[in-house]
Amino acid sequence: MSFSARCSAVCVVVLSSLALAEPDAGTAEEADDSASTSQVASFATTKLKDSPAVVTVISSQDIKESGARDLVDILQLVPGLFIASDVQGIVGAGFRGLWGYEGKILLMIDGKEMNELLYLTMQLGNEFPVELIERVEVVRGPGSVIYGGIAELAVINVITRSVQGGTDLMVSGSYGQFTEGPSFSQSYSRRGAVVSGRYVFESVPGLSAFVSGSIGQGQRSTGTYTGYDGTTGSTAGGSQLDPAVIQAGVGYRDWQATFLYARQLLSSIAPNGTVTPPIAANFETLAGEVSGTIHFSDRFDLTPRFNITQQRPWTDPNMDDLYYDKSARRLRARLIARWAPLDWLQLTIGGDAMFDHANLNGVSSGTLPGFQTYFGGASQDPCSTCTTSVDYRTFAGFIEAFSENPIVNVSVGGRFDYNSYYPTQPSFVPRFVLLRSFGPVSLKGLISFAFKWPGVENININPQVAPERTTVYEFEVGVDLTKQSRISLNAFNVGISAPIIYQYDDVAMAEVYKNFGRQGTTGGELAFRWKNSFLRIDANYSLYVPTLTDNVAPYLAPGHTESFIAAPAHHGVLTGSVRPLKWLSIAPTILVFGPRTAIANLDATETQAIPTQVLANLVVRADDVGVKGLNVSLGVYNIFGVDYHFPQAYAVSTGGNAPMPALGREVLLRVGYTFEPSYD
Repeated sequence: MSFSARCSAVCVVVLSSLALAEPDAGTAEEADDSASTSQVASFATTKLKDSPAVVTVISSQDIKESGARDLVDILQLVPGLFIASDVQGIVGAGFRGLWGYEGKILLMIDGKEMNELLYLTMQLGNEFPVELIERVEVVRGPGSVIYGGIAELAVINVITRSVQGGTDLMVSGSYGQFTEGPSFSQSYSRRGAVVSGRYVFESVPGLSAFVSGSIGQGQRSTGTYTGYDGTTGSTAGGSQLDPAVIQAGVGYRDWQATFLYARQLLSSIAPNGTVTPPIAANFETLAGEVSGTIHFSDRFDLTPRFNITQQRPWTDPNMDDLYYDKSARRLRARLIARWAPLDWLQLTIGGDAMFDHANLNGVSSGTLPGFQTYFGGASQDPCSTCTTSVDYRTFAGFIEAFSENPIVNVSVGGRFDYNSYYPTQPSFVPRFVLLRSFGPVSLKGLISFAFKWPGVENININPQVAPERTTVYEFEVGVDLTKQSRISLNAFNVGISAPIIYQYDDVAMAEVYKNFGRQGTTGGELAFRWKNSFLRIDANYSLYVPTLTDNVAPYLAPGHTESFIAAPAHHGVLTGSVRPLKWLSIAPTILVFGPRTAIANLDATETQAIPTQVLANLVVRADDVGVKGLNVSLGVYNIFGVDYHFPQAYAVSTGGNAPMPALGREVLLRVGYTFEPSYD
């Protein structure tokens, strides 16, 4: 691939926040996904098997055929990723046995960072309409060299419908129903509508625009929650998952401006572990971005990117114990220069500047309700060091050299970050990767360092909290068995120093964040894919074991050394689709979760064993039903009605939440129509 072609891909994927074009179903490129290109793990655009990281890609065709309902369904197909719950029963992701919900895993939508800026968390479950997803790229490993201090364990980039493609209009509606619940009207699982349109201005070559909107309602479960104190309650009507998303943008040649609004309204009947009337938590994000590329020559490009993000996470409107109303804003500017001095050498150098501002809303002085605190930690005046707002600045520089040559491909890079709160503790993270292919066999060895800056509220609650550091060693071997099939095996070792962990101080009756000692896992991930125009088979198996004798206590289950709390040491996936007719696909999915351990009492001294569980789904999809562009899918999820729960992923001093009911048996109907003028 030429340098100019690579530069164009860079603009499209990361820096311009637009989607890579997805091949049509059944093409040779899609049959051999390892040959498709990606730029999520590097500043250089490479084939997946030559990427300087272990990357999993799930295409729009795979998502449609599998009937994935949200990112939970998609991410549970990825080796090493697991889903569990955190405070207030909110659900997030972990990776390779390590809990990543709070700033260790970066979630992006079209390159826009979606982790909220106060605690750095991400919320999963009915969060984004899958109808708008073109591709999901997951870096199974550190991304700090590229993305900075909230990409410590993994990176998830969701690429959506945008200005890419031709003029079209897409509408979709869905309705899902749990098969168990107090009544039919209270047992819906999710329902929503999506509209998305793109327009290419033929009179102005290079000019295009798009707009998308979606709204929905959902709930995580209709099952019964049982708290540690023995109280019980139905989650029907008390496990709300109500999203709304608006996207818009305009592009002209190599420049574009995009906008994203995302709201997720959640509720829980057990925000502190004990059954209560449902308590809400609202998350809102507004993100705007302008980016483009200046081509000075075939060998030198300059790409600026400007981004503003405004958020109000964790908002509880009721003046109760959980009342919370703070907002955060990030202004970010990035400049990247890319130069190819030789045909086999590509150099990237650039810098980031981030300006973060957080604000306590609606209060100027006095005693604060609920979980509100001044910045400075106090919940009431007077406080000589307290303020109603706080500002931090982060400046970073990065460099990467990528050499693609007949002997061995080499990627060497590093990133230096300076944060104004830690002027004496800057972070430098290098990465070194060797890649070599021998015909159908490809080898990859990686040494990656990563870090996590504490979030605004981490610092507010404990001013002494310090950044955590991670070191990862990986080796992957992949073999193209045929043109339609590939198998890969990855071995890894992950170590985290001074992980930042949430706890609750029973004496002070307050949240606290602390740096603990060390945490680590080692293991492997095996993946197999076989695909042609008739049949697709995807299978993977992942294993991890704790590797340190002094792993930090909050993640350990008393009496268990084989795994961490909530994270299955063994996880298997078998999925795929068969097309008996060109317009019809039948897609079964089997998810196997090895034994898990959950905390079983208030003081976190007892455990509950969750045996191996198997979830089976079946989705039938018909395309071009009666008219071109009309598609219908019907899916049954958790066919055997397994009593599945999301345990809390770590122990706090009060025990936190008991396992939350989730993923009950569900029937979902989805109908969509895409109109393109070329159909006429």
